[in-house]
Amino acid sequence: VSRSGSFDLRCAADTAFPFFSPEGEREWVKGWNPTPVFPDSIEFRRDTVFREGPPDDEAVWTIVDGNWKTHRAEYVRVAPRSHAARIVVQIEALGAEHCKVVVAYTITAFGEHPATLIGSFSEEAYAVKMRAWQEQISTCLKDRT
Repeated sequence: VSRSGSFDLRCAADTAFPFFSPEGEREWVKGWNPTPVFPDSIEFRRDTVFREGPPDDEAVWTIVDGNWKTHRAEYVRVAPRSHAARIVVQIEALGAEHCKVVVAYTITAFGEHPATLIGSFSEEAYAVKMRAWQEQISTCLKDRT
């Protein structure tokens, strides 16, 4: 299944982009705790590989693109027990302190309960996810001031 959604943030694109890095997500995703595979530290650049998730469904993530000039990040995520995914984040500047975040997921589910995972990516569920991300990041931005 493929889904794309977007939301606005009241900050510059340069401020928003790091929120979608492996380390930046720690600031707004509860329980997010990536660990490096290659290199020895998690860098927001192409070919960085890290692990994240609970032991029973840990995923291996690879950064395919992390372009600071275009504000584009692309990841491939493989959770061997449940799914593979391609995630693309593109941030568009709408003004000096306003940007639009577009997040696209393509998920291939497998394993014991593929329908459950696919169901969590329904159009309605994805819209809820985008609103939650907007709220969580907006809260982080407010806490910084």
